[in-house]
Amino acid sequence: MTDDDPTLAGLADQPLDDLDAGTLDLVRSLYDALDPVPPDLVSRIGFSLALDEVFDEVAGMTRVPPDALATRSEPAAGTRTETLTFSADRLTAMVTVHRLPGGGLRLDGWLAPSEPCLVRLRLPGGADREALADAQGRFSFDGLPEGFGQLSFHPGSDAGTEADDTTVVTPLFQL
Repeated sequence: MTDDDPTLAGLADQPLDDLDAGTLDLVRSLYDALDPVPPDLVSRIGFSLALDEVFDEVAGMTRVPPDALATRSEPAAGTRTETLTFSADRLTAMVTVHRLPGGGLRLDGWLAPSEPCLVRLRLPGGADREALADAQGRFSFDGLPEGFGQLSFHPGSDAGTEADDTTVVTPLFQL
C-alpha cells in the first residue's frame, strides 16, 4: 500500500471505528508503560510559565559537581547538597541547596558583582519569599519545602523599592 493508493485514501476519509479505537488504546497503554506523564506536569508547566513580570534577561543554569567545590569536610550521611550557578550578562548567582537535619531545605546564595539586590524565590502555590543580598552579595532562605523554585534578582533594589535596572530570572530548578 502506498500513500497514493485509493484504498488508503478511502479509509482515511472514514470515521474512527472500534478497531481504530482499540489500536489507539494499545498505543496509549504502551506509552503509559514506557514513558508515563509525570503526575505534576501540568502544574509544573503552569508554574514555569506564570511569570508575574516581564523579565529582561534569563540566566543560564550550570550544575556544579560536588568534587569541583573546595570543601573542608564530607557532608553528613543522608544529607543532600547541590550547587547551581546561574549566569547572565548583568550578574552571576551561585546557590547551594542543603537538606536540614530537622526537615526542610536551606538555600544559600552569593551574587557577583555584589550590590544591593532584592532576591525573590517563587515557589509553587504562591508561597513566594524575599531576601536582600548583603554588601558581600550573600542571601539565604530557610525552611523551604522540597519541590521546584525560581529565583529573580532585582539589582539596585532594597526593601520596599525596586530599581528600574534589568531584572534577571533563573530557569525553574529543583530544590
